[in-house]
Amino acid sequence: MSSVPAPHEETLPALNEGQRLLYTFIEPSKTMADIRRNASWWVPWLLVSIVSVAFSYTVDKKIGWDQVMETSIQSNPKTAEKMERIPENKREQARKMQVMGLRISGYAAPVTKLLEFVVVAGALLGLFNFGFGTKLRFSQLMGVTAYGFLPSIFNTLLSILLVFFVEPDVFNAQSPVASNVGYFIPESLPFLKILLGVFDVFLLWQVFLLTVGVAQLSKVKKSTAFAVIFGATFAFYLLLAIISAL
Repeated sequence: MSSVPAPHEETLPALNEGQRLLYTFIEPSKTMADIRRNASWWVPWLLVSIVSVAFSYTVDKKIGWDQVMETSIQSNPKTAEKMERIPENKREQARKMQVMGLRISGYAAPVTKLLEFVVVAGALLGLFNFGFGTKLRFSQLMGVTAYGFLPSIFNTLLSILLVFFVEPDVFNAQSPVASNVGYFIPESLPFLKILLGVFDVFLLWQVFLLTVGVAQLSKVKKSTAFAVIFGATFAFYLLLAIISAL
């Protein structure tokens, strides 16, 4: 005997990729529910990757990664002190290596974003399947993560726009947009700057979308899912802040 489809599978129409993208921003529960039917994640990953590479290209051509590195060193006393400790005859070589690393990581966004999605999806799988007994699949959580990260596109587009209006020697490639509390903290206080960066408009938007996705695909309440996801995010930022303060 064939199994009877669940009610939501009977009543909810299938969405195409364009609809899924649109509903992510206006009615995310529809997109997240559709992931149960089709866990495809490559379209949002491609969009996030393209915009990220466009940002790297714009910074490379309009400001230059050499200037980005110089600004980072000058604005952070700890970084400047570390550079001063390097013997003078090796300092320039070390600086060139760091600039090359920035350029490579910028253009490698499709790979780094994919790895980021995998890590986040894996973390969600562990948190909810082992912590709450849900039966979420990794493929579903890859879809939730990919669509959940779409708000980062707006942050990146704003960053690209700012490149054309700010002086090269004051552009902060790590935090170009004043979208979080940490933006207003000086580089000399890295612990607070990184920790308060968790209170970011776009990051909280992403947390909200991940919450909707987990709640839509499981029996976990939205309030519980939000508390767990935001708590894990805060713990991650706290760890980064502690490392930066060492």
